[in-house]
Amino acid sequence: MSEDVIARLKRTLLFKKLDEKENLLEDHEISENIISVVREIAPLLERIPENMPEFTLHNANHSAKVVEIMGKIIPSDTLDHLNIIELSILIYAAYLHDIGMTASRDEREEIIANGPEFAKLRIFNEELSLKFDEAKKDGDHRTATFIEDKLFTEFLRRNHVKRSHEYIKEKYGLEETPISWKKVPYDKLVQAVCDSHGLPVRELYDTRCWRRDYLFGGKRINVQYLSIILRLADILDLDPERTPRCLLDFINPKDETSIKEWKKHLSIIGCEISPQEISIEAECEHPIYERALREFIDTIETERKESVLLTSQYKDDIAKKYRLDLLKPITKENIRSNEKYIYSDFHFKLDFHRVIDLLMGERLYGDPTLTLRELLQNSVDAVRYRESLEKKEGNFFSPSIKMTLKDDELIIEDNGIGMDEYIFENYFLQIGKSYYNSSECRTSGVEIDPVSEFGIGILSIFMVASSFRVESWRKPLDPLHPPDPINVEIPTAYDYFVRRPSSRVEIGTKITLSLKSNHPFSSISLTEKISEIAPFIEYPITIETEEERTTYFSLPETLLSNAEDDRSKTYLTISFDETRKGILAGVKGSVKIKDPTYGYNEENNLIAQRGFLVKDLNIFPAWVNIRAAINLSNKAKLKLTPDRCKAIRDERYNDLVSAIKSEILKCIISHLKEYRDSHSFEMYVEYINELLYKKVLFNLSGSPLSDISNDDIVSLYFENVPLPCISSDGKQTDKIIDEFDSLPLIAVTGASDWENKIIDSNTLKEISKLIGKAVGKDIPLLLYDYPTDPYFSFFVRRKFHGKPALIYITSNPGVVVQIYLGERKKREEIGTYRMGFNYEFYNYDENNFPLFVNSPELGLQFDEKIIYNAKHPIISPFLDDLMPRNTLCKNALDLLRDSIGDILNQFHAYIPVSPSSFYDIEYSQNLNFMLIGILKRYPEILNEFSHAIEEFWDEAIEIGAISSHESFPGFDERDLPWFWNSNTE
Repeated sequence: MSEDVIARLKRTLLFKKLDEKENLLEDHEISENIISVVREIAPLLERIPENMPEFTLHNANHSAKVVEIMGKIIPSDTLDHLNIIELSILIYAAYLHDIGMTASRDEREEIIANGPEFAKLRIFNEELSLKFDEAKKDGDHRTATFIEDKLFTEFLRRNHVKRSHEYIKEKYGLEETPISWKKVPYDKLVQAVCDSHGLPVRELYDTRCWRRDYLFGGKRINVQYLSIILRLADILDLDPERTPRCLLDFINPKDETSIKEWKKHLSIIGCEISPQEISIEAECEHPIYERALREFIDTIETERKESVLLTSQYKDDIAKKYRLDLLKPITKENIRSNEKYIYSDFHFKLDFHRVIDLLMGERLYGDPTLTLRELLQNSVDAVRYRESLEKKEGNFFSPSIKMTLKDDELIIEDNGIGMDEYIFENYFLQIGKSYYNSSECRTSGVEIDPVSEFGIGILSIFMVASSFRVESWRKPLDPLHPPDPINVEIPTAYDYFVRRPSSRVEIGTKITLSLKSNHPFSSISLTEKISEIAPFIEYPITIETEEERTTYFSLPETLLSNAEDDRSKTYLTISFDETRKGILAGVKGSVKIKDPTYGYNEENNLIAQRGFLVKDLNIFPAWVNIRAAINLSNKAKLKLTPDRCKAIRDERYNDLVSAIKSEILKCIISHLKEYRDSHSFEMYVEYINELLYKKVLFNLSGSPLSDISNDDIVSLYFENVPLPCISSDGKQTDKIIDEFDSLPLIAVTGASDWENKIIDSNTLKEISKLIGKAVGKDIPLLLYDYPTDPYFSFFVRRKFHGKPALIYITSNPGVVVQIYLGERKKREEIGTYRMGFNYEFYNYDENNFPLFVNSPELGLQFDEKIIYNAKHPIISPFLDDLMPRNTLCKNALDLLRDSIGDILNQFHAYIPVSPSSFYDIEYSQNLNFMLIGILKRYPEILNEFSHAIEEFWDEAIEIGAISSHESFPGFDERDLPWFWNSNTE
């Protein structure tokens, strides 16, 4: 490899010119030294990609290319005038100017661990550093390594000029150095030329560092001109040789900047360089790459103009000898697209005033009083920082935060860490930048979990104030050299600030707001607002107004109690503290499971993050009635929206919600088990019914289906909730749902809420007869009963195949039974439910064959959950294997359902809808009980049904659902449930 590098070097114009001049002198010491250095340097240059894997090539080929370009841009007569020292300096510089990009593994690890420049780089790359810290914390080593590589690449890019300088000094700044002639070293001249390529051209005007007539052994050296040539040649190495397509495919860079650099170079079709002009031809496949190339050409053009301007100042012999003839501007007229896009410079532009208006207006924060929150957050962070620092140093510290409202001024003052000019300028004045959330703060060694995130809150001051003043003095890190205090007036967000002298000697910050005339604060509301926005602040806050001076102490449990009704019973308290593991270690406070009867409102929960209230944060299970006062920090803290009212629903949010719900579920299971073990079963049943009746647990109405259908919650219900049922001897009892697990089927009916209406054991005997064989054990008759209904509907149906397979109208008036198949018995053996309206019907009276019956579930409306008999002659002609035969039949069945529903809706005139209604019929939650004898009381109902069914039949014929030859089967009282025509006595 090294010999190929040497061979390419010898073919360059500069080396040939050097060889030519040495032949005249009969002295080849310099060229031999160059070959020795290049042979040593080339392998090191090839290792640059180890630490800069996605960077464009900076290897020995790049160095050779730079030498070749030097030969193209130097006018031929100037090249003839350059002496052997100048020619050698150019060649040395071409190979050594990027040597600082190399680093051994040990050197890299040392720089990352202890290098001050690397630490500073992390500070100024906040976003990348944050991602790196998060990846390490989460154990994502792949992402952490990628980010570390990216940061180290940037470190080498920024520092490689300085590192090249040090390398040349250490390697070739010795007494016996190859960069010498006749034992006189000139490595410092090479250093100066290499240094120049990391500086703006204007720096080269300093002729003390870049001399034009440096005398070396009788030869004059123009270090300034040589520097110009290196800079131009380096920046002009932009053809595809530096970014071969095959290497791009192999490297497959992920960093967007690297991708643009590679694609920019690959877009170049041709590049012609002569002493007079530079021409570039390129075709780009994307406007991003074209824009990058155009911007790069602008950079080259700036370099060309400034270099020409500098050399134009040469006088006399220097002007004659050292010329730069690149007088023609570099154009972009041959930079074009591949015709798959039209290049333009359209992009969004920010209106500074309008953006500032948004950031300091009510459209972002909603409530102008939230200015208090932003001010308090800054003070709390500052005090937390200083408290941690003083603790680390072993010093006593008494935190202080004070808020004063007097004479149309709102003042907040703290004895936190304070600000110096650097912090004020680089963080306070930088919109969108927070010191406490910066790498600089994180690497200071001070442990703090900051509230501040976005660095925009200070602008909220202008919602309530016309101007404000900041006075601050930062705690000196070096007491012998303390920073100056600051005193700055901020008259408006749009204008320059006014700095005043300050004699402040107190550590901390004082912010004084000149309030607008319509400001929302008052002596009464100030304390109330502070308690609302900062329920978990660990520091007392002194509040002084014109009327009084008070001290606010954050007591979240007290605040929560004040919002509760004394009659609201607490069933279970779950405490969260530092003993919890994982993400829950960052949750502090308590969760109470309570009776919601007396004015429960979920919004009254106190959920704070790092001490400050966060609204609209739904992190608790909706199926449990909860009152909570908790504070999230450290591992549990969430990403919030800029107004800090909502959480970003990312992976961390989902993990926290999942952990909290799991912990609450675990505690409920433990609580129910403890209660059951320590009380009689009758008392346990009463307790569970109370929880269900008051919707303390399993509140279906307020819960998303995904919440309730969780397997663990269903198991909780199955294993702990007793259901009322009637045993084989006709007595009502209660059984835990899991006790039905071994049964092949269960029977369910509506509860009896009429004193004179008792479901007896005859019903069970009829069920056994219907099934046709004994099942080896009693089959209890479960009851839909409040409060277990509607919980039964969701949970038990889940356990027993979703929907009932069979409907039985018993001999007991109003008692309709649903049969659910157990898990070991196939549904098809008894019947199949299809389409949401068909059941397999059975009736104790074979002479009665009803078209439909109402479900035994409780609290239904008249037209809700009607069960239709699929075998009835009114319905069966439209079905094929319990499915509509075609679309016309489906449409006809829809007409039938609508007709029956319309008539049932009219029952409001006959039947009470609540216990307070005044009707001849007594109210029952079981609709079927109220329908007993309805035809005896209101015989006209039968005529309405008969007429409606006959009309339906005619319409079905008219739409072609059935043939006109199909005779109407008729309709009388036998087509309605038998108990509709029963005596009510």
